[in-house]
Amino acid sequence: MPRTSLKAALISTLLIIFALGVGAAQAAQSVDLIPHRALYKMSLVSASRGSGIADATGTMLYSFNDGCEAWASETNVNLKLVYAEGGEVETNWSFASWEAKDGTAYRFRVRHTRDGNLVENLKGTVRRADPAAASEARYSLPKDKLINLPEGTLFPTRHLLALIAAGQTGRPVFSRTVFDGASMDNPYEINAIIGRDRMATSPAALAAGKLMSAAGLKQHAVRHVRMAFFPRGSMKPEPEFELGVDYRADGIARAIRQDFGDFTVDLTPATIEPLKRPGC
Repeated sequence: MPRTSLKAALISTLLIIFALGVGAAQAAQSVDLIPHRALYKMSLVSASRGSGIADATGTMLYSFNDGCEAWASETNVNLKLVYAEGGEVETNWSFASWEAKDGTAYRFRVRHTRDGNLVENLKGTVRRADPAAASEARYSLPKDKLINLPEGTLFPTRHLLALIAAGQTGRPVFSRTVFDGASMDNPYEINAIIGRDRMATSPAALAAGKLMSAAGLKQHAVRHVRMAFFPRGSMKPEPEFELGVDYRADGIARAIRQDFGDFTVDLTPATIEPLKRPGC
């Protein structure tokens, strides 16, 4: 897999029912995503010799809120790369989104810095009369930037719902076009392979299970989802980046493995807190 930008790979941590079969659509209606706040610690799994990376550490703070008419999420990532020849690079990346539950509106903002210097600042909206209609993403930062979205494009939470529903109905392969607004490479064609939980008895899985039980969360089935991200229109056979997530049936990620191309990191939960739903 070719080296990809750190910014693009960070997008895929975000932590998604259109064009589904009848069984999957019914399953999606029964998916209950739990509002929560979770802190994940990042650690280096591997790095290619050519990367020069000796270590990678950091955190990701993720929150997901369920409102009466919309979902809202926020992700804050701090990643420090240490190089074998000396020197460090610290990246901070924040992303926030608001997504109407009927699929007709979406708002987002992004701020990305490297060693304290601003790299990217994005903000925009999508509005469409029909949730499956072709539309445009309009950026106010950068000013007047437009991105065309094809029919059936999903926003992130709808995509997550659809992934979980596909797993519940036994679909091993699931592909959709997804827009989150977090980069100019959007939208992405995301090809997912959905498997069974193969890590249920691993030390990391057991520790995560205890953490979630202590937070008062019920036990749920877990499925491993491997996702490959292709910028729409790309002719390259390799994905721009890949992401593996162990998803509980309530949408909480028990573990995340991020493949940046020339190095890979694991994200494991350190703290988790269920959040209250509003009284609608």
